[in-house]
Amino acid sequence: MRIRCPEGNSSCAAVSLSLNNCPTTSIVHYSKMSRQLLSGHKVEQASEEEVTSMEIVPFVRGMVRILPEGWLYPGSAPTYLDKIYNMKFRSDDVMVMTFPKCGTTWMQEIVWTMLHNPNLDNPKGNEAIWFRSQDISLDMHMDAEAMGGKLWNPIMEKFEKMCPGGRVEDGVSLQILEATAGPRVIKCHYPFSLLPPEMLQSAKVVYVTRNPKDMMVSFYWFWKDCSIFEYRGNFENCVRQLMNGTTLFTPYWPHVKEAWQKRHDSNVKFVYYEDLKADIMLELRKLNEFLGTRLCEEKLEAVAQHTSFSSMKRKGDNHEKDFFGETKFNKNETKASFYRKGTTGDWKHQFSPELQEEVDSWIEENVAGTDICLKWALGQ
Repeated sequence: MRIRCPEGNSSCAAVSLSLNNCPTTSIVHYSKMSRQLLSGHKVEQASEEEVTSMEIVPFVRGMVRILPEGWLYPGSAPTYLDKIYNMKFRSDDVMVMTFPKCGTTWMQEIVWTMLHNPNLDNPKGNEAIWFRSQDISLDMHMDAEAMGGKLWNPIMEKFEKMCPGGRVEDGVSLQILEATAGPRVIKCHYPFSLLPPEMLQSAKVVYVTRNPKDMMVSFYWFWKDCSIFEYRGNFENCVRQLMNGTTLFTPYWPHVKEAWQKRHDSNVKFVYYEDLKADIMLELRKLNEFLGTRLCEEKLEAVAQHTSFSSMKRKGDNHEKDFFGETKFNKNETKASFYRKGTTGDWKHQFSPELQEEVDSWIEENVAGTDICLKWALGQ
């Protein structure tokens, strides 16, 4: 593994954060501190007030902000980000990149099926997509109190089988990914600027975004029902946290804008969720050309049917339980599903007129001066 230090950073070695020695019953508060990532980004510890205002279950090491953009992640994230920055991507890798709740799972299944299961006869297609497509932004969640320093049992079992002797604190998903045969379909919620700058010289990236208001609805309901986060806020709180950049994975706009700036790169495909819903065959033809899969029209139609929302939701309950075990279910046994509605425009049933006006202003302000086309996201 190569180690690169940004210019002027003489102390870029990652600080070892052993998950095996962490307390798992209470949050650890650190004094204000900062360090630098291999990417050159500055890391600052989020204050106790910021962490409390997020209204989610504590992380053992609190939260950090990655500056200058201000990405908000669990305190263990810097170690994994440095490991990812030193990753060597392969020429047949395809990364599905999104801000959370923007169509990630759907696109993962589409890409994996086109690459690995165009005849719909691959037995691995019966496994949960999260076994087939590793999430490189997942390991930092082991730092949540509810996780106890490990990911879900089914993932740990896969880790022990595929990576004998591997250390949990080195990243379970990252090590499984390294042991995975290609072509690898990789999931990522991190932005471009935190990834290796030469990644696009080899790997392809399919970036998916959607109407921010539909993203907010999906984000809220996923968090509300998910036992890991135990989100205590209401819908309006969640929306404002997403707008203000005061919740996990935010800020939203720099994530989208970084991808938009790379949309003309030959190894980047920028996709709108709304376009997938409006004309799936047209988008599959574009992906077919981008991925070089050369599938005929009949096979593309089969892929469209196989990856339709109704088909994926039908299989989803068993897949989610296989992958996450019982930890995804909250105390009331309400499931936090990755397949809630799969529609566009659901925000119209969730937003008050006042909230809609507030979010529309936020959208207009952030796309002003850009050529990002989001007119359909506004309040008509």
